[in-house]
Amino acid sequence: MASVWGRIGGVAAAMTLVAAAATARADDKKDAKAPASFADTVARLQARPGLLPVYLDAKGGRVLLALPCDDKGDCGSFLYQVYMRAGLGSTPVGLDRSAAAQTQILAFHRAGKKVMAELQNNGFRAGAGGAEEQSVRDSFAPSIVWSGDIAAEDKDGQVLVDISAFLTRDAFNASDALKGAGQGTFKAVKELSYPDVASVEAFPENLEFEAHQTFASDEPGREVQGIAPEPHSITLVEHHSLIKLPAPGFKPRLADPRTGGFAEIVSDFSAPLDKPLTLQLAHRFRLEKTDPTAARSPVKKPIVFYVDRGAPEPVRTALMEGAQWWNQAFEAAGFIDAFRVDVLPEGVSPLDARYNVINWVHRQTRGWSYGVNIIDPRTGEIVKAAVLLGSQRVRQDRIIFEGLEGADKTGKGGPDDPITVSLARLRQLAVHETGH
Repeated sequence: MASVWGRIGGVAAAMTLVAAAATARADDKKDAKAPASFADTVARLQARPGLLPVYLDAKGGRVLLALPCDDKGDCGSFLYQVYMRAGLGSTPVGLDRSAAAQTQILAFHRAGKKVMAELQNNGFRAGAGGAEEQSVRDSFAPSIVWSGDIAAEDKDGQVLVDISAFLTRDAFNASDALKGAGQGTFKAVKELSYPDVASVEAFPENLEFEAHQTFASDEPGREVQGIAPEPHSITLVEHHSLIKLPAPGFKPRLADPRTGGFAEIVSDFSAPLDKPLTLQLAHRFRLEKTDPTAARSPVKKPIVFYVDRGAPEPVRTALMEGAQWWNQAFEAAGFIDAFRVDVLPEGVSPLDARYNVINWVHRQTRGWSYGVNIIDPRTGEIVKAAVLLGSQRVRQDRIIFEGLEGADKTGKGGPDDPITVSLARLRQLAVHETGH
């Protein structure tokens, strides 16, 4: 009897193995199946042509990107900029509205059925090219920050990938900022975060995306408790810009510490042995004369700064007047009509990569003002500038001047009117921070 049951068990085991093998073959065929038709996949999506084709799924809450991948799996490289579009409103924490993270170069790569997003390491380089350049590239690690499944592809190698999870990750490192400011350990909550499909903008040289991101903590700090309606759960809005890499022709310049400007620090391992390894490349605009040989000449493309429409009057006019003083410096340097200031056009995001913006930023308490540059980390070329001016400083200045001159002079319009003096101080602040 035992031998009969043994034979039956053996047959059953064999049948199980056959079934498993058949399932495995079916899975292999399924895996080998080509991705869905590109045309069919995007047929019911809203198309946004631009730097790259963007497809929006409003009902599904998805943002999809079409990438041109070559035979080596390279799918394009872009300047990548992350901002805090809607911040916390706390001076000590620093998650300000319109605050910018460091500009990176983001490269997309195809790896089988996935697309990888990799931040390149541009701080270490070798200008000689060839094996020397490859040696340096292999010596310093890049950072793969995200991967997504390929949803469809066409015969030309273009692939479609859902980048919603790329947008909703904590790209600004808000969790680290909150922890570093002693506000508790906040973690991103996937179920309470989403890409803002309606806010997507596509232009020939830049793509703009936003995502609402919720962070939760069991023990929020006092700053968060004093601001958020529910301090255990705070929602921020992060903005992502993909920008076309600047065209060749820009000549990097070494920074001069006497200018007070910012610089990009790089290590060039191809430098001669008697030259410094570490260099500081000046942050500067690509400003070109129409006649390079002339001592004074109009420019091909003027530098234009735009004042945030959120700045009220008389603040807005004071900001425009102060920043416009820079045109005098350019005129003295021989660049005619090279700099001007306008009001940001209605409906334009202050984080749009096409506009240099003087932002009017609110916080719970008075805070600092500063200027930052969105640059090409390879050269130091400025592609966008952002000035962040704290809105309460002008109010504190008025209080200080009232203490010095007397509150009875406020609103009288005289040269000792604390409001007049505060606006004069604001003009100086605008020109100073724009200079950065």
